[in-house]
Amino acid sequence: MKTFEKFFRNKVSYEKIDLYVNLVFKTLDPDDEVYVHYEEENGSQFVRIEVLDRVLH
Repeated sequence: MKTFEKFFRNKVSYEKIDLYVNLVFKTLDPDDEVYVHYEEENGSQFVRIEVLDRVLH
């Protein structure tokens, strides 16, 4: 399992957060299972992307 975390200080536009998430997605295998967690608190945003590697049977 891989985890990518990014903390955005101050108020950042959703377009910039989407850009970060899309850049991470480009580095991943399309068959991997991905969970994106987003939290907003006190004017700051936190993004966590958890990637479960695919299992070959």
